Amino acid sequence: MRRVIWSMLVVSAAVGLAMLMRFNHGNVAVLWPPYRIDVSVNLAVLMLVIVFVMFHLLLAALSNALNLPARVREYRARRRRETALAGLRDSLLALFEGRFGRAERLAQSALSDRTLAGAASLVAARAAHRMRETERRDRWLESAGEEPGTANARLMTAAELAVEDHRPSDAVSAIETLQAGGARHIHALRIALRAHDQAGNWQAALHALRQIEKRDALHPAAIRGLKIRAYRALFAARHDDPGAVQALYASITAADRGIDEIVEAAAQAFAAAGRPEQAARIVEQALETRFVASLVSLYAQLDAVSARERLRSAEGWRGRYGDDPVLLAGLGRLCAAQDLWGKAEEFLLLAAGVAPQRETHLLLAQLYERLGREREADERYRLAALAGPDAILSRGAAPRSSTP
Repeated sequence: MRRVIWSMLVVSAAVGLAMLMRFNHGNVAVLWPPYRIDVSVNLAVLMLVIVFVMFHLLLAALSNALNLPARVREYRARRRRETALAGLRDSLLALFEGRFGRAERLAQSALSDRTLAGAASLVAARAAHRMRETERRDRWLESAGEEPGTANARLMTAAELAVEDHRPSDAVSAIETLQAGGARHIHALRIALRAHDQAGNWQAALHALRQIEKRDALHPAAIRGLKIRAYRALFAARHDDPGAVQALYASITAADRGIDEIVEAAAQAFAAAGRPEQAARIVEQALETRFVASLVSLYAQLDAVSARERLRSAEGWRGRYGDDPVLLAGLGRLCAAQDLWGKAEEFLLLAAGVAPQRETHLLLAQLYERLGREREADERYRLAALAGPDAILSRGAAPRSSTP
């Protein structure tokens, strides 16, 4: 449409000029003694236009000639940039394809452009890392750090590669440097969590895990598993210090106290630290709201706590949760501890009938030995030896057998 409009304007101007010149009868006299030149006004105007156009073309030619070196430099720079961009693009594709040697070679072709050299160095560093070329990887990372605008990307890459290489201290150092500059990335928190996990720095891991949980940046199942690992390790490291165990338990949030494995780890730590009453209270609080077989089994083995009190609580749980085999076995253990041999045998036989488990057979065998019923004890030992994997094991608690 624009061309049509311009064409119409040019044609209109030409027609108007032709009509104007048709009715113009003036002359132009040029005196150059002793010469005199007479031309029509129309010719004079035409000659002036031609002279103007020629002068304009001459100036344009001179300008192009003078600007030719700059244009050549711009062309070469543009070609270098296009080559560098193509190399960076192809190197990224090769990296994603798993062709790491090709990715590193193509990344080198992007180093000619200073604006792309940092990104190309990071791509080459990742490729060298995948090929286990640690020296080349470190050189590429150092090269990337020299380029402007790539500091955060280099630190993030260095931290991630350090975690993959099982160098948690280097990863944590890189993340701390990154966060000191004000950058708070979700991915940086994930890397820090992995590094603390590798280093066994469970307090720092829990701190990072809380921040990740607030941002909903990790699957709830993964968060739960990591919390269980962390608290188990922390309680295990403090099992001989009652004050430390109490302080750690007090720091656990209400939501985390709802995780059965954490409750079990806390109870075991209190029991090992010489505070079985506190362990019993923790287990009782948990079992008042939900049934957990491993906690029932642990509760039955807290021999330092009054067996009568534990038996009363266990009977209340039976009325609430029914005849679970683990609960019945626990009742049998507690009755045996109170020298209630008949009730102990009744509960244990009932537990064995509901779900035959190796621990139940062992408890019955030990009970029969105490009662002098050797033939029945031998039979129960045989059944215990023939029993398959204990159901208690499948619920996360190690089977324990002790004399009732």
